[in-house]
Amino acid sequence: MIDFSAYTAKGIERDMLMQVPKEIDTREGSMVQTAIGPVAWYLEGLYLLLEKMQGNSYADTATGDALDLIVQERGIARRQATRAVRQGVFDAPVVSGSRFKTINGADSVIFISGEPVGGSPGRYVYRMECQEPGVCGNAYVGNLTPITAVPGLTSAALGDIILPGAEEERDGALRSRYFETFRVAAFGGNIQAYRNAILALPGVGAVQVYPAWRGGGTVLCSILDEGFKPAPEALVKAVQDAVCPAGDGREAPSADGYGMAPIGAAVTVTTAVALTLDVACSVEFAPGVQGGEEVYLQEIKGKINGYLDVVTRAWGDALKGHAISYSVTVYVSRIIYAILTVEAIDNVTNVRINGSADDLHLVETAEMQQVPVLGEVVVNGV
Repeated sequence: MIDFSAYTAKGIERDMLMQVPKEIDTREGSMVQTAIGPVAWYLEGLYLLLEKMQGNSYADTATGDALDLIVQERGIARRQATRAVRQGVFDAPVVSGSRFKTINGADSVIFISGEPVGGSPGRYVYRMECQEPGVCGNAYVGNLTPITAVPGLTSAALGDIILPGAEEERDGALRSRYFETFRVAAFGGNIQAYRNAILALPGVGAVQVYPAWRGGGTVLCSILDEGFKPAPEALVKAVQDAVCPAGDGREAPSADGYGMAPIGAAVTVTTAVALTLDVACSVEFAPGVQGGEEVYLQEIKGKINGYLDVVTRAWGDALKGHAISYSVTVYVSRIIYAILTVEAIDNVTNVRINGSADDLHLVETAEMQQVPVLGEVVVNGV
């Protein structure tokens, strides 16, 4: 690749002035220097455009729309943002299409009511879809303010998540999916074909594929949501229906090829089980640090969560070899390293994960798949 960084306005102007005969005045403020200056400035802009065009010509450096065009050549499209779907609980019947607003100030969003999803006498539960796409509809739990008038309504609340909202796929994730198509060719229902198909579905962040888990023709696919947490039931069902829906009048996945799965493959979609990690440690603060462990507890939690995020993002990566297996391990040494990135801390000792000083190996089999989730963090000063 060409390095355009040297093509600055000053550098271009200097090179142009060197081509002027010596007997002509080229000092600053001269007629020649004054005429060349704007040209050099304009040429610098052209070189900046050339540098951007060069970067957007390769998948490794392209961004935005340019990356979208490159990945299309492999039949890949960027996952679009999706709206959160929640449960709304009311004390009166609500007409479909009614609008309600969350009560959380500047972060408030509007939810629109849909079909009923349960309830009991005096308690009506409806499917509520966030008006705005993205994760903005995931966090709030509590009372709602009606925008649409509902006769007899005195109580409205937003409850459990049915389908979490997701942001538009970022360049890094899209680029990773693109390069993954080159590692192993997707063909005829092989593991890579399942990975490509499932990871392209909205809301899916990772997948483990277990072939022949209950004999020939059976496949188990375990997924995580885009936050790399256990997927909600509605997302699991949506992926199941897209990959291998059940046959008429049956609950078991059909091998008749009505979904993405090839004919003869009965694919079961499930999700991982969250394994809560309670972490305890002793820390030695740098001399002069004020506040101690109470002040830095949240920052320490953030550092540990950052490490667990790296672990969960690799959750779906199979070990190299012909036998399909997955390994997810939380290392004590990596937790120590993460905590030591807090500037106020000089040393970390006595780290315990769920009461043990050993590394934690999670269960990743066709019978159970675990994903780590940070629980309580206890920090003791030295």
